[in-house]
Order: sequence, then C-alpha cells, then structure tokens
Amino acid sequence: MNILSPGPGVGGHCIAVDPWFLAGDYPEQAKLIRQARLINEGMPDYVLERVYHIMEKENRNDYERIGFYGLSYKENVDDVRESPTLQAIESMRRHLSRPPKCYDPLVLKDVAEEQYHDLTGFLADVDVVIVMVRHDRLLKEAAYFSRKIILDTRNCGDIWPQDNRVYPL
Repeated sequence: MNILSPGPGVGGHCIAVDPWFLAGDYPEQAKLIRQARLINEGMPDYVLERVYHIMEKENRNDYERIGFYGLSYKENVDDVRESPTLQAIESMRRHLSRPPKCYDPLVLKDVAEEQYHDLTGFLADVDVVIVMVRHDRLLKEAAYFSRKIILDTRNCGDIWPQDNRVYPL
C-alpha cells in the first residue's frame, strides 16, 4: 500500500492552486478543502519553527550555516512551481540578514540566491540540512551528509550516517 506521508507541504501547478477555485465556487461544500489548503500554506513556516527549536536544542546560533536540500515541488523532477522549499527560503530570508543556502541535484537553473550546483560545496558550507525533497539519488548521496544536523521532513528513515543528529518534522 502506498500512502502519502505528511511533509513540508505540497506544490506544483495544480494541487497548490486548483483547490482554491473549487473552494471559492462552493464555499459551504468545500470547508475541508479550504482548511487543508490553509494548513499546507502554513507548512513552510512550521518547518522554520522546527529549525529554530532544533538550533536552540543543539545550542547553535549560526543561522547562516543552514541549507535546504531539494528545491523542486516533488521528488525526481526539476519543476519548482509552487515549491514549499522556495516558500520556506523566502520566509527565512525575511527573518535573517541573508538568504539560506540551497541545493537540488535536479534543478540546474538558478532559482534562489544562494543556490549551489555541487553537493560537496553545499555540504562544506552548512552544518544544518533541511531535507525538503526525497530524490532517489539522496539514497546514494546520504553518506556524504556526515556529521550534520538534519531536519528530515520526508521521513527518509535510516539512510543517514550514524554520526548525524536527525530530527523528524
């Protein structure tokens, strides 16, 4: 059975937008749709709340060493339309003096200010990694995440090196 696991929100060209049309046309019949969309829209800020709590617990205050892994709206694509990651980056940018670092092995065009195009450089510049997208290649790349603090918003399980501190969403 393949059941969707909750994560940092949904994006894309239809799921994030189309339900609002239905809710607008049929407000009484679409209360659940409206509530689901409001929850989804709040997920990027919830991710950031988790980051702040983790930083506090880890006694860290260098927010410039936080990075997002995954920019696309879902795994194994390069499409960033309505991406929860880009929404979280924008929210974090409003609260910090500079934008956070980010990396996605599939998104080759620049879509964010501090976007890296190589995993090694990205991991050298971050201590905290927020995993927003579970690309298939993350299974192979996870070994490189040694000695990182990880907020695993996609419930990747036991793929992480033993010397990591991994937090769930």
